[in-house]
Amino acid sequence: MQRAWIQLATFAAYLPSAALPVLAERSDLPGGSVDPSALVVPFCVTFAAAFPLWGRLADRVPAQRVIAAALLLTALAGAAVALAPNEAILIVGRALQGAAAAGVPPAAQAALAGASAERETGRAISPMMLAVAYAVLAGPALAAGLAAIAGWTATALAIGAVLPLWLGVAIARQPLAPPRVSVARTLAPYADARGVRAGWIVSACVLAGHWTVLTRLAEALGSGGLNAGGGWGGLAPLTGAAGLPLVMLAARGSDRVGPRAPMVAALVTGALGFGFAAAASDALVFVAAAGVGLAAYWAYLPVVAAQVQRSAGTAARGRAAGGLYASMWSAAAVAGTIASLAPSWRFVLAGAGLSWLAGALVARRRFIAEPVAEAPAATPAPAPA
Repeated sequence: MQRAWIQLATFAAYLPSAALPVLAERSDLPGGSVDPSALVVPFCVTFAAAFPLWGRLADRVPAQRVIAAALLLTALAGAAVALAPNEAILIVGRALQGAAAAGVPPAAQAALAGASAERETGRAISPMMLAVAYAVLAGPALAAGLAAIAGWTATALAIGAVLPLWLGVAIARQPLAPPRVSVARTLAPYADARGVRAGWIVSACVLAGHWTVLTRLAEALGSGGLNAGGGWGGLAPLTGAAGLPLVMLAARGSDRVGPRAPMVAALVTGALGFGFAAAASDALVFVAAAGVGLAAYWAYLPVVAAQVQRSAGTAARGRAAGGLYASMWSAAAVAGTIASLAPSWRFVLAGAGLSWLAGALVARRRFIAEPVAEAPAATPAPAPA
């Protein structure tokens, strides 16, 4: 399966998570507008819970089939969401949508890593991370624009059903290429279990901080915080989006010097950014500092994937990726709940900085500190006497 198909599948899997919640207040939803949590929480919970199951399947079944099946199930769930007659069915549909879409990322990551040389793991995975970024950053604007023209039902069908259905059918119809290594019939142990777990722990620390910062930007810049006015609300995420080129740079760095150095650099930089933002008394300083932390997030993504894939070994790539994504989303949910108890946004941003520093310490101790060794050149056979 070509990499372009994998990137499109990743975009389609993540698009409903970010796009549809912005439509929660539309009057043409079932029964009128709904609380945004009805479109966020069910999807996120099942998205996180289903990753390990899909990852284990991706170690037993060719990734192309796993991705196609996940997309087709996502399309069915997306149709249920778009055509739901009431809020209860809408919530169930979103839960099913999350569980189905979770099949794409671990299989995609395993396929990209498995089809590349070990010394190119970061660069092989990085375009997939860009697909995630495009879906998360562009999804809300795309959904809002479509809904303004065609309404809730048509928009939800296009994003949640038509796109994954088309991709699922297209991917399923492609010839099944032989894998680079034999698909495991039994679940082999990780080549380096400590390295895999270190990647999961770092992901939990990073997403715990990243998610809570995103949920406190409006509060920090609003009347209860720095009182910056409405025009500042979207600047920090835009500043963070400027970090997208770091995806490719960090991926290349992880291949050339190993994942440890770029990961520690990204997390320390992000922690400092969140720390300065927590202490800021000026909106411009806050936006710049928080933007540094949000930008560093994009450097983290390909590096942690390279760490996990290099540590997993060829027979357990899907399982390792499934655990990685489960740790991300679970930590985001738990941290969001804890952050709701914080006395102010300053405590939340300071906590995010500390969480990233904890991740940097784990990476410093457990991440791979060297590139993959080049294969020795073949020695020519001596000429016969």
